[in-house]
Amino acid sequence: MRVVFRVDASLDIGTGHLMRCMTLADELHHRGAMAAFLCRDLPGNLIELTRSRGFETEAIAHEDPAQVARLRPDWVVVDHYGLGSAWERAVRPDARKILVIDDLADREHDCDLLLDQNLNEDMEQRYASRLPAHCRQLIGPHYALLRPEFAEARARLSRVRKPASRLVISFGGIDATNETTRVLNALANLPALSLDVVIGPGHPNRGEIQALVSQHPGATLHIGTNRMAALMSEADAFVGAGGSTTWERFCLGLPSLVIAVADNQVATARHLSKLGAIEYIGRQSDLTPAGLRAALLRFLADHEGRTRMAELGMKLVDGLGARRVAQAMLDLTGA
Repeated sequence: MRVVFRVDASLDIGTGHLMRCMTLADELHHRGAMAAFLCRDLPGNLIELTRSRGFETEAIAHEDPAQVARLRPDWVVVDHYGLGSAWERAVRPDARKILVIDDLADREHDCDLLLDQNLNEDMEQRYASRLPAHCRQLIGPHYALLRPEFAEARARLSRVRKPASRLVISFGGIDATNETTRVLNALANLPALSLDVVIGPGHPNRGEIQALVSQHPGATLHIGTNRMAALMSEADAFVGAGGSTTWERFCLGLPSLVIAVADNQVATARHLSKLGAIEYIGRQSDLTPAGLRAALLRFLADHEGRTRMAELGMKLVDGLGARRVAQAMLDLTGA
């Protein structure tokens, strides 16, 4: 089976879409499929990363259905907010099946599978009238695309609930608004905390963050780490953005204080906060330094609330979503 992924990463888009697609590509590869990527050559792209992982990757300058046709796919997987039913219909003659990964539910799709791994109030109705009648929907964090290391770490996990003394701070691979620096400043003069600060190798404020981390006696900076599951397993709490890392944290029972850094994170963050699964404190543009520090101190002091978050998160996500999505694809192709 040959699978073509149409997905981008950039300074504006972030890295989450491509990273979850690579997770699915790895799972499909383990099941004998061949995966290839079509990615725009945008500032901050991860084209060399996909190539280094062994995936055939073509850098494209514009959208052209012929690019898909040349690769002769059995499946096309599209994870892109800028593409919808018009593009999907254009590639349909050259693909046996189409999987769309979406979480906006703001446009029509022509696909055979629709994956939305988020959790919102209207999940069962979000895509009503936007999909063909034959399309199967894979809805909710039961299908979250997590790397195998998270399920493996979960199996070894031994949580002892205690006051939060070790934090992971991460705002994704790009962190365009430099929330990492804001949080480090808000946590200044709290020497009892151990901090694992995670940034991408292309973070535009890397030097500033390195300087701040060096000033905190219990802080360690991790750049482009492949040990995220281990860091989360060792931590008592997390501070960072919404997005796909939400499900990683849930899988490992890591309570989190969340700041929305993109509009598409807001609805899910609000709903999860309402359920008691996270502590959501708002959009990054609405937070003052004093308000951020106060929210951090409240979160760190709320031992019972963090315990409830951890328990609920682990009930929602078990880390096996990529297996379920890959099997759904194989089932539809009779493989």
